[in-house]
Amino acid sequence: MRTVKTLKFKELESLLENIQKPGRYINKEIGTSSKNLSRIKDPCRIVFTALVFPDIYEVGMSNMGLQILYDIINRSSYFTAERVYSPWLDFEERLREQKVKLFSLENRIFLDCFDIIGFSAQHEMLYTNILNILNLGKIEIIAEKRGKIFPLVCAGGPAVVNPQPLSRFMDFMVVGEAEEVITPILEKVKACKKNCRDKKWFLKEIRKIDGVYIPDFYKFYYFKDGRVRSIEPGYKVKRAVVSDLDKFNIVTTPIIPSIKIIHERFSVEIMRGCRRGCRFCQAGITYRPVRQRNAVSLIKQSIEGIRNTGYDEISFLSLSSADYKDINYLVNGVLSNLKTENLSISLPSLRLDSFNIDIAELIGSGRKTGLTFAPEAGSQRMRDIINKGITEKEMIECAGIAFKKGWEKIKLYFMIGLPFEKYTDIEQIILLVRKVIYTAKDILPRQKLKRFRVNVSINAFNPKPFTAFQWAAQNSVKTLKEKFDYIIRNLPRRNVKLSWTSPYRSKVECALSRGNITTGKVIENAWKAGAKFDNWTDCFKFDAWEEGFRKAGADIDFYTTREIPEDEILPWDIVDIGTKKQFLLKEYKKSIKSSKLQD
Repeated sequence: MRTVKTLKFKELESLLENIQKPGRYINKEIGTSSKNLSRIKDPCRIVFTALVFPDIYEVGMSNMGLQILYDIINRSSYFTAERVYSPWLDFEERLREQKVKLFSLENRIFLDCFDIIGFSAQHEMLYTNILNILNLGKIEIIAEKRGKIFPLVCAGGPAVVNPQPLSRFMDFMVVGEAEEVITPILEKVKACKKNCRDKKWFLKEIRKIDGVYIPDFYKFYYFKDGRVRSIEPGYKVKRAVVSDLDKFNIVTTPIIPSIKIIHERFSVEIMRGCRRGCRFCQAGITYRPVRQRNAVSLIKQSIEGIRNTGYDEISFLSLSSADYKDINYLVNGVLSNLKTENLSISLPSLRLDSFNIDIAELIGSGRKTGLTFAPEAGSQRMRDIINKGITEKEMIECAGIAFKKGWEKIKLYFMIGLPFEKYTDIEQIILLVRKVIYTAKDILPRQKLKRFRVNVSINAFNPKPFTAFQWAAQNSVKTLKEKFDYIIRNLPRRNVKLSWTSPYRSKVECALSRGNITTGKVIENAWKAGAKFDNWTDCFKFDAWEEGFRKAGADIDFYTTREIPEDEILPWDIVDIGTKKQFLLKEYKKSIKSSKLQD
């Protein structure tokens, strides 16, 4: 019989001496709902779940998905969920020095005592942190080497739509939306414990659930150059989809963090999916179809959530928030019922062609938190190629509306290295930013103009799986650096704050997103060479990844700068995402045609 072992509070106190931000590792937050261990009479009847976000507390606590699963699991009398985050470097060193295993926040249960460990893989640059957490919990990282059934190790989230890179380490993965999947899986874990079943029985049982991918049940055959020759068996894993979002209320009693986190606000998901069809956008495909929550219910739940949490900002989330059909009704409904709270409204994902005077007035009635828009490309030529259906005129008009309504800060997202891009397209990014500045100078009064700022974020294009550009090549690091340098030299310095991603990090991210089973060995090698917190600029070590690819006998350019033939079997073809490959290929050919028409 497995026992649930915990770290004593006095031991925790000793561990935290002289550690940065000890609040990252201490429980006692408002809103926690894990079971009290002292009240559990028979631990064998309870399924203990560790929900792991492989980044630090401040980042993980800003993730809405983890809060949703935490709420669902802990509502059951037979399940309990606790949270685990990546310890920062100083605390990891302390744990290793004192030979203490990683533990959960709520009851300080050691990681290897849980029945099931679920990782939230939000992006590919978290992969090495996943291995690091398993190692800190004294759990074998390679799935086939884990002899005992428990703990079961799984992963879900956007970065497992291509499950191959992590398949070496996982007993199973969940592709898609987990709300309707999590309870049936935990029911099978419960049956496994009760009836002393083995792992093989458990995996056979859960393979019937939509979205569940079990690496052991598939075989991949490769050509010598690394291309996939065939996959057996031939049937695909169907992505898990929640057909009716209103079956699951938003979390109105989320956990209130004990220290300042990345996003301190009450988050409300209003819609999933996007109708726009941008050819570079993975989420636009993987979150189809478009589903909207009922506005009347959202108003009631939003008011309840604000009053429960005490936040002074509410964020209405979706891939394109202004496309929510009842956005005016929703915002007015919330504000009219919370007049005394001095509430700020945030719509983080705004389409320029959806932003209008009504929306500006709605979200501008409270404290102005800044506006974020994503033109993606500077030229109309590139916007047509990527199917970003907005014009420069619309963008300047939107900026003008924002300035007239009192905004002093605007953030603009751009990508470079897009398919068929030319230097004239890069030049247009600079010209567009200049036009936004000129618009501000024409509209803003002198006092506000002193505070005016355009935050420009430049990211390198990654050809992600399940997009129309999944066959395209990524620019080389040399080319990306040249394009970044050109923008840095020519972008106005006054009123502009520029940020950009490292081309080296973008290259690794691309390789992992389009990776196959061999990439798992790369991840393991890179982690052993010191790679972790790869999304943090100060922590990213490209030399560790170079060593990882070298030791695995893999060529990083095979996954990045290689244009993939349209008839090639892709590692992620094992997944039925809900959109046919032929449709994506048709969209890719449209982009090729568009580029030729404008040359």
